Amino acid sequence: MRIYIQYFFCICLLAFASCDTTHKATAHHSRQPRFIDDIYMDKHNKNCTSTECIDKSVKYPERKYADKKHTDKSKGKAKETKNTPDKAIVDTHPEDNSGIKDKYAAMLGVSRKELTNIALYRFIEAWYGVDYRMGGTDKDGIDCSGFVQKLYTEVFGLDLVRTSYQQFTNCEHLRKADEAVEGDLVFFKTRGHRISHVGVYLSNDYFVHASTTQGIMISSLKEEYWHKHFAGVGRISKGG
Repeated sequence: MRIYIQYFFCICLLAFASCDTTHKATAHHSRQPRFIDDIYMDKHNKNCTSTECIDKSVKYPERKYADKKHTDKSKGKAKETKNTPDKAIVDTHPEDNSGIKDKYAAMLGVSRKELTNIALYRFIEAWYGVDYRMGGTDKDGIDCSGFVQKLYTEVFGLDLVRTSYQQFTNCEHLRKADEAVEGDLVFFKTRGHRISHVGVYLSNDYFVHASTTQGIMISSLKEEYWHKHFAGVGRISKGG
């Protein structure tokens, strides 16, 4: 009987010791700061080698999708910037010629047949309403001579000098306003006696220009302000 009692007592001691050890181990384990994916800030767990840690794309598949979406969007944006907006419109929408002619024929008060340079009016359509900005050269803002310079480059393939005064001194001067034809330059003296504004003549006394108050727009030489400050017509030789 004593032997059985001693044996039972030994078993109880072993069981108690086992539970105490487990408790201590658990307590020690819980004191370590734990982070995502079972990564700990101690030397023993510095490097995670589990499959879950190595391949986070399995656990977070949305990251792959997000990265791919961002990449595709970036590539698309980069691709769009290869072509200028004006060339893209001319090259990809030839079926809109009729609409362009109808719109600008009505604005200028002429027949559709008189609008033969469709590239010119597509350029105007692409830039119409862009804000004026002194010294500007793009659609964030552009000034009068910068607009004329860009129009001549894109529509006529000619490089003009930069300022309105330089453009005035580098063209053939016509005596009368009614001698102007489509593509000629029209000059104005809006500040003193020096050439300070320029536009491109279209038809029926209308011209396109970068207005300081309304941006790219079409105005008439018959308007009181422009008639008062008109300074002459200039022709750029298309032959070079």
